[in-house]
Amino acid sequence: MSACRGFTLIELLVAISLATIITLLGVSLMRTSINSSVSNEEALMRHQAIRDAQRLIEYAWSGRQSDGFAVGNGQFVFTSKQKATGSLPLRFVCQPGENDDYALWYYKVSPPTREDQANGPSEDLSGEMLLDRLSMCKFGFLQAPQDDKHSAQWKDDWPSGLGAPALIRLDLATLHGTLPPFIFSAGEP
Repeated sequence: MSACRGFTLIELLVAISLATIITLLGVSLMRTSINSSVSNEEALMRHQAIRDAQRLIEYAWSGRQSDGFAVGNGQFVFTSKQKATGSLPLRFVCQPGENDDYALWYYKVSPPTREDQANGPSEDLSGEMLLDRLSMCKFGFLQAPQDDKHSAQWKDDWPSGLGAPALIRLDLATLHGTLPPFIFSAGEP
């Protein structure tokens, strides 16, 4: 008579425990992989938004007119003439947010109407947020040296009536770190 030998209860418990451990490791690996993928996708979208903002400023600046340049208090305002929009004053603003962060906004300031002339100017401030959740957002302006004794200096504000500065710098830092400054020429249009 042949004896059928089955599995003991301890062998079954060990097998189930090993299967559970392997399954938990697999689920943990999948969760880590998904979180990493989502994080990488968010970082990619963030860098794309930063590049788009830089391109928009550069494109608008390339069509600027020589008059109407003003800066200060985190704002950078100039008049740009582009095929799509005609001649409009544009405003780029680094605004504080709700959580000790900053956002970069882009506004097309409507030209004054007859009603504005009678009642005072009222700007159309319906803008578009280009970037948010920034730990730093500021413009800098390079003042060319007055003579050989002085060197060029970066300024946070630019006095009106001086025309455009030699260079314009946009300093941005995300909550994950500082980005290289975006510097573009402010030469004559």
